[in-house]
Amino acid sequence: MTKRYLRIHGDNIVECERTLLLLSQAFGKEVQLMPESSLYMPVYELVIDEEETLQIDLLAGHGRWGVDIATAIMNSGGVLREGADSYLTEIINGKEQILLAMEYCSALPAGNNAWQRNGRAYSSLLAGVPYLYYAEIGGVELDENRAVKAPRFPNPVVPFSYLTATKRMTVFCIPVYTAHPSITEVLNNKFQSIFGYSDSLEIVKGVILKTNFSKTITTLIQKALSLVTLLSNERRATDTLRNDEWANLLNTQSSGEWLKKNSSHLIWKKKTADKVMVSNTFRQLFASVLAFDCLTVGAKDLPICLIPTNKRKDFELLLKRLYPKMKFTFDPKKQLAIVWITGFKPRGDDSRPDRGLTPLARMVLGNDTDILTVVYGPAKQSTWQAFINSPAQIAKDNGLWQSILNVCDYVLVDSATCNDKLFYKTNSQRKENAAPIVFPYQKPDIAFSEHDTDSAIHLIFSRKEQFGIYESLCNPPGGDWSGISYFESGKNEYRWTSLPRVSAVGGKRPDHIIQLMGNTQNIFLSIESKQKGKDLEDNIGVNLKTYINDLFKDLPTAYRTATKDWRLFDKDKLNIKQYSIVSIGAFIYSNEADLHTQLQRGKLDIIFAFEFGRDTILHILSNASGNFIKDLLKQICAEINGVKIQIH
Repeated sequence: MTKRYLRIHGDNIVECERTLLLLSQAFGKEVQLMPESSLYMPVYELVIDEEETLQIDLLAGHGRWGVDIATAIMNSGGVLREGADSYLTEIINGKEQILLAMEYCSALPAGNNAWQRNGRAYSSLLAGVPYLYYAEIGGVELDENRAVKAPRFPNPVVPFSYLTATKRMTVFCIPVYTAHPSITEVLNNKFQSIFGYSDSLEIVKGVILKTNFSKTITTLIQKALSLVTLLSNERRATDTLRNDEWANLLNTQSSGEWLKKNSSHLIWKKKTADKVMVSNTFRQLFASVLAFDCLTVGAKDLPICLIPTNKRKDFELLLKRLYPKMKFTFDPKKQLAIVWITGFKPRGDDSRPDRGLTPLARMVLGNDTDILTVVYGPAKQSTWQAFINSPAQIAKDNGLWQSILNVCDYVLVDSATCNDKLFYKTNSQRKENAAPIVFPYQKPDIAFSEHDTDSAIHLIFSRKEQFGIYESLCNPPGGDWSGISYFESGKNEYRWTSLPRVSAVGGKRPDHIIQLMGNTQNIFLSIESKQKGKDLEDNIGVNLKTYINDLFKDLPTAYRTATKDWRLFDKDKLNIKQYSIVSIGAFIYSNEADLHTQLQRGKLDIIFAFEFGRDTILHILSNASGNFIKDLLKQICAEINGVKIQIH
C-alpha cells in the first residue's frame, strides 16, 4: 500500500480539524487517530482504498513548526503576510508543497466584516495557491439584549469579487456558502440552490488525487453568481447592479470599461465614518468628489468609486487646489478608482477589516485600472512618521499598510492627526506566480505555547460522547467565537451565537466549555487556557462561571434536532436541565507550587497543567468541587496513547 504524507497547517486546532473533516467527507471515509499522535500534534490516517492511504499531521498555530507559510506566500508574489485559516500541504522527497488554502468565516458577512478576508484571497491568488472561502449565509444580528433584529447579508460586490479575480488568474479563489445555524426556514429555502459545500468536496478530493475538477469550479462560480444576483435583487433600493448585469460584467474583458459604459445609473453615494475626526481639506475633497457623480464598482454604498472620464481633469485640478505643495502624476491612459480608507479607530489603533478594501477593489477592477487610496483616519503621530521615514518598512510592520502599499498604485494621506498631507506612488508589482510553492520539510521542533494547551484540551474532550461528554465550545487563539452549545439528551443541540467577549455582568468568555451530561443534572467545565499560569487573571474562576450563568438566562439563537438541521430558535422558552459549573485554569506545567498559587489566586476549582514531551503528563490539582474530574480523566486518557496523569 502506498502511503502519502499530508500536513494541515492551521491558525489553531479548530481550523486544522475543519480541514481534516473536509478530507474525511471528500473521500467518504473516517479518519483514525494514529499511535504516534501526541496531544499537541495529532496524526491521523485516512485509508482511500486498498492501494493508497494518507497520513495527516495537524499543526496548530502558524509559524511554529519550522515552516513560515506566510513568508513563503509573500516570497512567491503574495501581498499580505497574513495567512489563511488553513493550508493543506504534501511532503514529497523531503520537500513540502502547498496544495490548497482554506478560509472559514462564521462571522456575520455584513459591513466591513464582509471584505475583511479579501486580502488573504488576493494574496493567495498572486502566489498561485488555490483558495476556498467557506462562509455562512442567513445569520442574524442581535441587539444589546441578544434579541434577534434581522438577518444580515454581504454587499453583493464582495462575493462577486472572488469570481472576477478567479476569471483573470490561473488558479481559483471560490466562495463556498453554507447555511448559518440561525437561518430561518424561509431563507434556507431561498438560498438552497446556492449552497456549495458538497461541491467543494469534489475540489478537495481532486486537489489530492490530481484529477480534473473544472466542471465543479464552473458549478461553484455559477452558484456564487446566483447568490450575487439574488442578494442584489432583494435589496429595496436599486443601489447595485441587477439581474444579468453581473454576468455581463463578469464576462467582460475590462471591468473598468464596462462599468464606465453600463453603470451610469448607479451614482456613487457613500457616507464617511462619522465617528472619527477628519481634516477640513478631507471634508472638501470628499464633498467635491461626491459632486462629480462618480461611478461605482457595482454598488453605491461601498467606499470605492471610479472617477468619470469627463471629470478627470476637474479631479486633478481639485487635488492641486487642496494640496498645492504636492505633485500628482497619474497615468492618463488608465481609468482611476479611489478607495476611501478610514483605517484607524478614534483612538488611533488599526481597523483590521480595512485591510480587505484595496484587495476588494483590485479583485473587481484588475490591473487595467489605477487605484488611489485615500487614508483619512486619525492614526497616531508615530504612524505618520513611520510612513514618512520608510513606506516599505511600515508595510512590513503593519498589515493595513501592507495591503494598501502592495495593492494600490497611489496613496494620499489626509488625516486630522497628520500635520503634513502626504502623497506617494507605490510602484507595486502584482505578478501571478506560476510555479508550485515548495520548501524543505522540517520535522516539528517547537516552543510550546497556548496553542498546545488548547490542542491538548480539545483532543482529550472532543468526540467523547460515549462518556456522556460533549464539547460546547472550543475557542483557541484566532478562533471565531462561532457559538456555545447546550446538548439535550445527546440529540438536540442549542447554540448561542455572536458571543460577546465579556458579558454585561462582568463574566469572561471561556476558551473551552465541556458539558458532562448526567441523568439528573449537567456539569459544565468552564476552562481558561494560557501559556503560563501567571497569565491567568485574578478571580478568573468566578468570571468564567458568571459568563455561562448570564448567557443561559437568554434564549439561544439556533437549534437542531436528530432529524432536522440548524434553524433559527423561534420558541419563547428553553428548559435547561439543572446544572453546575466547575472552573478550570489550564497552562503549561512549570512546578507544583505554581499549581497551588494559580488555584487560589484565580479562585478556580481545578488546574490542568500540561508537561509536553515524548509523552505528555497532565498535572491535576483540584479543590473539593473538582475532585470528580480525576477518575473521569483517568478513564478518558487510558484510551489516548502517550498521556500520563499526575494527581497533586
